[in-house]
Amino acid sequence: MSILRILSYLALILAIAMPGPARAEEAPKFQVEPFWPKPLPKNWILGQVAGIAVDRDDHIWILHRPATLVDDEKGAMQDPPTTRCCAPAPAVLEFDTDGNLLRSWGGPGEGYDWPKMEHGIFVDRDGNVWLAGNDASDHQILKFAPDGKFLQQIGRAGRMAGQFKWVHNIGIDSRGNLYTAEVGFGRRAQKFKRMN
Repeated sequence: MSILRILSYLALILAIAMPGPARAEEAPKFQVEPFWPKPLPKNWILGQVAGIAVDRDDHIWILHRPATLVDDEKGAMQDPPTTRCCAPAPAVLEFDTDGNLLRSWGGPGEGYDWPKMEHGIFVDRDGNVWLAGNDASDHQILKFAPDGKFLQQIGRAGRMAGQFKWVHNIGIDSRGNLYTAEVGFGRRAQKFKRMN
């Protein structure tokens, strides 16, 4: 995924989040920031970006799909390495507004079912990070502390219990109700009473 595409996603999110209505004759204008984010460590690169969120501190959270890198993008991971670059970054990355990587984590772990196809990220008012997937077997939503510590799983991978299917977006209102936007055989939005 090119930096230009990431910046386009960020511009879209920022346009949606801008406070107050703009007058029609003064539509907002955006300019690409070619040096945002700053280069990632360890020869990391991003796969398909599947979600972006902004937290209360204006930190930008990116959820990407490490498995979408093709073989010629992962030369540094071969044994022996075929190139000096690259390796997939962890699935979840947090940046400050200057583009500095603050932390990264994500992937399969003990106690939860990591999605087969990452999709959708939301940071709640307490800083907890919620994410989901949209593979046909992803029927779960995961909640993590900002440092990546697993906190909660709602639903189970591979078990369609009438709750989640192909979750694209997650939101939580001020009362703690969880909302999902899903696309599958039919588009739908769902509300779940206080799930956290």
